[in-house]
Amino acid sequence: MKRLLFSSLFIYIALFLGVMSYSCKKKLSSSGVSVQLQQQLDSLDAYYKLAKNNAHTKGERMAAINAFITGAKNVALDSLHCKGLVLYAQLLNKYKEPKRAISVSYTLLEVAKQSQDSVYMGKALFLLGFYNKKRNKYLKTFNFYNQSFKIHRNIKDSIRAGKCLMAMSNIQRVLGDHNACMMTATDGLTYLEGTQEYRLLGGLYQNIAIAFMDLGNPKEALFWNTRNMGLFKDSIARKQFRSRDIFNTKNARASILRKQGRYTESIAILNDLIADQGVIQQPREYAKFLANLGYVKFLKDPENPESEEMLLKAHQIREQEEDLFGLYASNLYLTKYYKNKDVVKARAHAYEAYRVVKDIGDRESLLEILTLITALNPDSLEDHQRFKEVSLELMELRKKTREIYAPTRFENESLLKENEAKNRKIAQVRNQNTIYLLVLLVALMGIGFSIFFFRQRTRNLAQQSKIAQFEARYETEIRISKRLHDELGNDIFQLMLQYQKNPHDPQIKEKLNTSYQRARDISRENNEFDTGSAYGQELNNMLQNYAQNGQQLLVRGLDAMEWDTQAKTTKITVYRVLQELMTNMQKHSQASLVALLFKEEDKKLIIKYSDNGVGMDLRTTISKNGLQNTEKRIQAIGGSLIFDSEKDKGVKAEIQIPN
Repeated sequence: MKRLLFSSLFIYIALFLGVMSYSCKKKLSSSGVSVQLQQQLDSLDAYYKLAKNNAHTKGERMAAINAFITGAKNVALDSLHCKGLVLYAQLLNKYKEPKRAISVSYTLLEVAKQSQDSVYMGKALFLLGFYNKKRNKYLKTFNFYNQSFKIHRNIKDSIRAGKCLMAMSNIQRVLGDHNACMMTATDGLTYLEGTQEYRLLGGLYQNIAIAFMDLGNPKEALFWNTRNMGLFKDSIARKQFRSRDIFNTKNARASILRKQGRYTESIAILNDLIADQGVIQQPREYAKFLANLGYVKFLKDPENPESEEMLLKAHQIREQEEDLFGLYASNLYLTKYYKNKDVVKARAHAYEAYRVVKDIGDRESLLEILTLITALNPDSLEDHQRFKEVSLELMELRKKTREIYAPTRFENESLLKENEAKNRKIAQVRNQNTIYLLVLLVALMGIGFSIFFFRQRTRNLAQQSKIAQFEARYETEIRISKRLHDELGNDIFQLMLQYQKNPHDPQIKEKLNTSYQRARDISRENNEFDTGSAYGQELNNMLQNYAQNGQQLLVRGLDAMEWDTQAKTTKITVYRVLQELMTNMQKHSQASLVALLFKEEDKKLIIKYSDNGVGMDLRTTISKNGLQNTEKRIQAIGGSLIFDSEKDKGVKAEIQIPN
């Protein structure tokens, strides 16, 4: 039995160790693969950094990027492969190999399509547009930019979409299609305004300004140029701009002012530019601004001695710098300068401008110079034929670029409408939710305010009731004190004097008895009474005590009253108020008939009093006797007391107390 137990235990231990050993081998194997992959990735990262570093030679950088691309293929990471191809194309472009750059960009596009990577597809198409532009393939360029825009628009990359539209508007500006340029640049603003891509925004503002200027609307051109210059005032935005961007924006402003005939302002801007150390250190920029200054001075005063010197100096700098487009611009200005001064020189510069721009492939500039050439040499059939061919070619290019972008723009508008509809629905739901929330908040505030108001009102009423009760007690005490002083105090003092004079005077005893009866009357009027089950009888007895000297008292409804349902404070108040009314009646009214009516109506206790006495002036009498105290007593328990009386017409009073 023990042997069997030990054998089983040994088998279980062996199995456990075997499983653990296999598991450890697997972990080591996996760890080995991870380490190897990490080493490969580290190596690729080193190659990529070397290829990006401008400090290394062309050969070193090209070898590094090729090693990176090969390694990315080996680890089968398409994103790294695409990343390497982007940098490879950029390096080829840098080292003046645009054809190879285009070929690599096509490879990038294929790899991105295979891996369904929309981001790199959009980048590949943009690079194809950029490199074809360098080869003056404007139609291809525009088409690639348009395709890149659609991808970035669809993946909601608004910044790259806006960048594509700016590049497209640049092509339209070069082709002289100013309306289309303005439209495309304006579309670009819808993607970029509100972002922090200030340099791209500046480029769009610049294109819109130039388009308005070339369309003969310098006022609008100046407005957009001002918006562009406003970006330079923002400390954060200014960091994104190169000094060249700022110089060119100021130069564009000078050109707009020139179009408006504001030559003095234009000259002031250009003088500042050629005096700027940053401009002086950039010969091409300096030559551009110097040529513009010479031309504006010529327009202001065709006979001024400075313009020719400035234009020739700018031309010389541009020849030294091999600035082809700059040479075109200088020759164009010199053609216009010499046109009415020296036709031979004008023709020479016009043909030189034609030869330069023909190599550049700028159809708009080519058409401009051919217009001058045909004017200077009207008999040249060859020049007229060239003008016709370039005009048709330019018209065709403009037409095709519009045809390329038109469907895209329609898609933009459709998407915009869809988005607007979605946004309206979202806004509608939000507005409804906001309204519901506001209603709920208003309701809660209303309830809270009502509770607060009710509590405050209850507190105020309670406070007012306490004040009124205090005032009523105080005035009652004053009245009692006054009666004790006036009715008893003086009599007792007289008796004391009479007693001192003649202690045996028989009238002293009689007067003492009278004073005692008065003291009892005052005590009876203000003593405690039963507010329990015998209250009705107690009240009736008090009222009947006032029926003296032939006065008749009629009381109705008292026996039917259910006094047990009334509060103790109400019973006390009714007793004291009626007591005051009856006392006032006995002292002042000279009434022979008094009537009292008790009833309950609309949850109120109503008591009506009337007599046939001499009446009173309500404006003065109430404040002079105890009746004012009765009003305060009634108000203290939330009731009301209304008097109605005139001289010789008796007194009426109505008491209303809520149950």
